[in-house]
This record gives sequence, structure tokens and C-alpha cells, in this order.
Amino acid sequence: MVALSNPRTEAALVALAGAVADSRDARLLAVHVVTVPDQTSLENAAANRERLDRSSAELLSAAVADAAPFDAPVETKTILSHRGIEEVFDAARATGADAVVMGYGGARFAGGRVEGSLDELARDLPCDFLVFDGRRLDPADVLVPTAGGPSSDLSAEVALALREAVGAEVSLLHVVEESDEAAGREFLADWAEGHGLGDADLRVETGDVEAAIGRVGEGYDLVIVGATERGLLSRIVRGSLALAAVEALDTPVLLAERPTPRSLRDRLFGDR
Repeated sequence: MVALSNPRTEAALVALAGAVADSRDARLLAVHVVTVPDQTSLENAAANRERLDRSSAELLSAAVADAAPFDAPVETKTILSHRGIEEVFDAARATGADAVVMGYGGARFAGGRVEGSLDELARDLPCDFLVFDGRRLDPADVLVPTAGGPSSDLSAEVALALREAVGAEVSLLHVVEESDEAAGREFLADWAEGHGLGDADLRVETGDVEAAIGRVGEGYDLVIVGATERGLLSRIVRGSLALAAVEALDTPVLLAERPTPRSLRDRLFGDR
């Protein structure tokens, strides 16, 4: 499922979603969530449907056209809502989506319209989430930083999908302490082989992780960063993303988060 809101980012988001859908032999659902002001009832908004339908139809028609190079069947849907990102979660659950692709700006805007606990909502992801920070996508050279973990697995899957779809060249980055450089190279080589990226360019850097990603990432067309802990999406929508060096990159960034099981204790008392 690709959640659209901005015509300027539509083509990039659809290209990402199309590549992922192809790699999973899946359908592509393009959803336009129209956020209605709280003071306007959904009934009144629906009465003004002609104008809304016209703008939504233009956005979704562009999405269908941009999805044409991919083999995935395409469906479209328009949703009127007061709830913003909650509606994206509900649509993902209702449609049984395997992954959601959305824009960074859309997540930030929609996140200000959450009823209840955003942290709880974002820690119970219905599926994989991919949040793109950029307007254009031309991923000839893709960098995937990794330290292992489920979200890095998702980053690798997306990199493979882009390689298959557009011939992207993939590089992997692992950052370690200076004394651990040899072990880091061994880890990265093993991780690459285990994720179908044994032929990728392997880069091991030492020092601060964020600084290394920022420094190395400038030389690439896209950096795919996997979440290292739960709650990446909630930090994005609150504007408190900790990866300042990543946010400062001129290179487009794709933030990836894969849901992980939570115990009953975690749900009752919070993750520790």
C-alpha cells in the first residue's frame, strides 16, 4: 500500500512501492487519505465531493501511470478522514497490506492528528513501514547501513527489489569501534551472503555511527536506514527523530521499520 498526499512526491513513492510489490509478487494499492479539518464534518466534506474527487482523481491517475512499468496490478482508493495517520494504519489492516510506503512529510503532518497514544499506535505496526524523505527517486547507487536486526532485513529486501527493478548498485555499510574492524568485516560479509547481497560493495567504517552514515551517504543516490529500536515511526511524526546526521543528508533517505512481536508484559508496562 502506498499512502499519497503530495503530488510532488507521488512518483517517487509509487516507484518504491512498485518495486517492493514486484519483489513480493503482490498487488499495489494507492491510497489518497484526504485529511478533513476537525471543524468540518465528514458528511459536509462528502457533499463537496466533486472538488475532492477531482484532485484525488488526478493524484491517483498519476499513480496508476507511474506504476505502469511494474508488473503489480494496481488499485486506487480515496479516504476522507479526521484522523490522519491512524487512517493509514486502519487501511493497512483492513486490506491486509504487507508493507506501507509513505512520505516523510505526510507522516509528520498526519502524526499531529492522532487520537490516543501515538507511541502505542506506532509500536504495534500492522506491517512493514517504509518512510521516504525526498522528492525524487533515482537509485542508481544505494547504501544500506546495517548492524543486523529485523529492520535491517527489510532494508536488504528493499535494496534487492530496487536492484531487480531498476538495476541499482548496492553497497553495505557497517560501523564499528577501531579495535573491532576485523570482526566487523567478517560480520558484514556473512550478513551480505545471508541476505542475497554477497556481490555488494562492502564498507566498514570506524567511529560514530551517525557521523559515518552522514559522511558515506553523501556519495549515494539513496540511503536505506533500518530502525534500530521500536518506535521509529512515532519519532518521525513527533519530529524527534534521533538520527540528526541522517536528517541533514542531501541524499534521499528511506527509513524502514519492521514490526516485531511484543509480549503481554511489554503491552501492559511498556517496552524497556
